[in-house]
Amino acid sequence: MIIGTAGHVDHGKTSLVKALTGVDADRLPEEKRRGITLDLGYAYTGPVGFIDVPGHERLVHTMLAGATGIDAALLVVAADDGVMPQTREHVQILDLLGIAQGVVAVAKADLAPGRIPEVTRQVRALLAGTGLRNAPVMPVSAVTGEGVAALRDALQALGTRARDTEGYARLAVDRAFTLSGAGLVVTGTLVAGRITVGDRLMLSPLGLELRVRGLHAQNHPAQGAAAGQRVALNITGPRVTKEAVTRGDWVLHPEAHAPTDRIDARIRLLGSESKPLRPDAMVHLHLGAADVMARVSILDAARLEPNGSALARLSLAHPIGALWNDWLVLRDGGATRTLGGGTVVDPFPPIRGRRTPARLAQLAALERPEAASALHQLLAQAPGWTDRRSFFLSRNIQPGRQDAVLRAAPAVAVADLLMAPATVEALRTGITKVLGAYHQSAPDQPGLQPERLRLSLPGRPPPAAFRALLESVLRRGAVVQDGPWLRLASHRAVLSPQDERLWQQIRKLLGQDRFRPPRTRDLAKALGGAEPAMRALLKRLQRMGRLVEVAHDHFFLRETVAEMAGIAASIAEKDAGRVLTAASFRDRLDNGRKVAIQILEFFDRSGVTIRKGDERRVRPDRVELFGPVPRAPA
Repeated sequence: MIIGTAGHVDHGKTSLVKALTGVDADRLPEEKRRGITLDLGYAYTGPVGFIDVPGHERLVHTMLAGATGIDAALLVVAADDGVMPQTREHVQILDLLGIAQGVVAVAKADLAPGRIPEVTRQVRALLAGTGLRNAPVMPVSAVTGEGVAALRDALQALGTRARDTEGYARLAVDRAFTLSGAGLVVTGTLVAGRITVGDRLMLSPLGLELRVRGLHAQNHPAQGAAAGQRVALNITGPRVTKEAVTRGDWVLHPEAHAPTDRIDARIRLLGSESKPLRPDAMVHLHLGAADVMARVSILDAARLEPNGSALARLSLAHPIGALWNDWLVLRDGGATRTLGGGTVVDPFPPIRGRRTPARLAQLAALERPEAASALHQLLAQAPGWTDRRSFFLSRNIQPGRQDAVLRAAPAVAVADLLMAPATVEALRTGITKVLGAYHQSAPDQPGLQPERLRLSLPGRPPPAAFRALLESVLRRGAVVQDGPWLRLASHRAVLSPQDERLWQQIRKLLGQDRFRPPRTRDLAKALGGAEPAMRALLKRLQRMGRLVEVAHDHFFLRETVAEMAGIAASIAEKDAGRVLTAASFRDRLDNGRKVAIQILEFFDRSGVTIRKGDERRVRPDRVELFGPVPRAPA
């Protein structure tokens, strides 16, 4: 169990920790000289660890770094002073961090025993309405020992907070130093997961790879540590130095490395504030052990009133590590007072549309505590899907636990997205409906190209998910693909009777000298038509998949293009270097160098061939791009 001290400067927090543990948590010479705590101190007794924090008003940011991940609070109020300004601010911070258990020590009881009832009343009034309202209040004296044993028993009787030991490891770094013979050591609270000696982790947000050489948990050597423990890691890495590590960094599993520079959160403004939070206020954001400047934009209200709650976008000055339900505290831009705090709702929000009704509905879904329930509600909102990695990473759910969430939601993975089964079926049906409507409006067209079909679907699913959906529809057989075109299996593009008769004549002319067919103007002249009308018909025939325009106004029968691709492949196969040259291709087709070059350049553009200098290589996977290659006669 980890207990964090809280209270005004010089109220005896460090002395009380020493009385409880025998350890002086003040380790710096300046602390010894001045008699006050300036940085975080640590002490342990059995399974209980103490984080001793400074009480000076200028060091509240340090107190916040130490309060990360504590299970309970030891609030210290001196009997001779009573409740003081930092007592109030520390209590506010504890409440904003969700600390709901602890003990209040009325310290220095030997100096002012007559004030203990009054101070107790002050404490009760201060804690009313907070998570610590039922905390026991106990008079103690670190000098005489009065009440110390009872205080120790009361603290050890407190329970620990629920910890996520199954998620990816996340350790909030609050200190880094070097030890002779060991090297670099970082300390912090392991807020999630497990770490063992030998683990390969990452320093985030810098993204530096590291390895755990040694480990102490709760101040004892260990082979491993679990969420909820104070941990010291002896680490090494190619670029990991003491200068690279700062308070507020995370040591975590590489899969959990996802720095973010914007966060959507549920925040509340303290009732002690006299005015609403001004629009786009600049604040200090404290999350984990980090302190970063952020701009606050309220999303679901015109403004945030004192003692009010709202959804907000926090735009950060630089990226930090954050996941769903991480606690955060907001202090004013000058770092003179605490304004409020809350929890992370979405650590990876979209840049645009932050205040739209659809986005607010998504955030309402994401606020749900259970992952399956949140996912179910989220997928019921527009657009009907969410990014799989972002959702599970935000909740720190490793792959082994994801299937259970999908079954409970229910949801299915479609490429890199998650969708409700009904949404998947609706999109599959949408593909056939869009194609059917298009065929009805343009019966002479072969179908739609994939990208145009994707953009015609409701919500425009991302390309990867659309391809996965399309493949499932193609497997069912209701939709088929003809070259670049998608069509319903029942659809056949048809021409008007007049154009059909003209097509038969065009086909005959193009097939007479198939490797050197007449151009558009020659076809128009031969068939007694206008060149623009002929060009329009040939373009329509190309869209129907019957022709291919290899060069401007130079159309080939589609089966001829397939045959030429096969010829190019056969030439390359017979070459010792598997190379295709323009000369060998020209000689095989006997159609002249100019036309042969035009065909090869078309194959380059289509990806059938890859050119390097004057040589080309044929891609076997693209040979049948224009249809089956005719077999050579036996």
